[in-house]
Amino acid sequence: MTRELEASVVADPRAGGRPSMRLTLMLVVVGWLLFNAGTTIGRFTGPDFTGTTDRGVGTVEKCERRGPITLFDGVGWFDACYVWVEWDRNASERLLIDDPGFFQGEKPGDTVRIGYGISRPEVPYSATLGLLMYLFCGAGVLLFGVGLLRVAAGLRRRSPG
Repeated sequence: MTRELEASVVADPRAGGRPSMRLTLMLVVVGWLLFNAGTTIGRFTGPDFTGTTDRGVGTVEKCERRGPITLFDGVGWFDACYVWVEWDRNASERLLIDDPGFFQGEKPGDTVRIGYGISRPEVPYSATLGLLMYLFCGAGVLLFGVGLLRVAAGLRRRSPG
């Protein structure tokens, strides 16, 4: 009886005790894809312009195209532009705005209405898209992390000592 119980508790390392490399790779890739899907969804919503206390008009000075694949800004091309902002409160400043989804094809010399916190009326806040963004990013980070833990566990088992 004791041997049977011991045999059922102690796992044989040859009987599937090692993590599957395919599963590990799939977790890492799917996690990365979900995270990037979430950050790409986040491009279609922004801070709420109506809740902004300070507003102004920004004149685009120069732009740089970024993408198509970024580390934390999702998938697809977007513009990062230097903008000279004249705030309604009689102040002005030069800003680099590199938020994906903020610019919609503006070129140097174009003006955009801008809210403090880098918002604009053409990109309204959407609670649904915000929630989707957080869900996708959270699931992606979770799966990616589990995959990396499986890689670390596999390397630990293989290391001598």
